[in-house]
Amino acid sequence: MRSTKALKQLAAVGMASLALTFSATSTASAETVRAGVWQKDGHDFSIRTSASTSASKIATIKDPDTRVPCGGERCTRNNNGGKYTCWSGGPSDNDWLKVKWAGKTGWVAAMCVEAGRI
Repeated sequence: MRSTKALKQLAAVGMASLALTFSATSTASAETVRAGVWQKDGHDFSIRTSASTSASKIATIKDPDTRVPCGGERCTRNNNGGKYTCWSGGPSDNDWLKVKWAGKTGWVAAMCVEAGRI
C-alpha cells in the first residue's frame, strides 16, 4: 500500500515537471527571434535613409557592442542599391540591409557589418 502511494506521488511530480518543461518550451518557440547587425572588424558603420551612400545618415555606429535590429526574424536585403566601399582596402558591393534605429527605418551596407541573431 505504501509503495502505491509513493508511486502516485512520484508520478504527480513527473507530470508537473513535464508540464513546466512543455510550458517553457512552447513559450520560447513562440518568441520572435530577431536578426540584427553590428560592427565588422572594429569598423564604424552608417545607417542611411535609403540604400545609397549619397542618402542622408540616420546614425553612425561607433560602439562595438551596439546591436542594430532588423525588422524581424531576417534582415530584408536590397542587392540593387548604390555601390559602396566599406573602408580603405575593405570590401565593396551594392548589397544593403534594412534595419530599425531610433524609430526610423534605415539601410546599412551589408559587407560592412556582421549580421545574425541579436
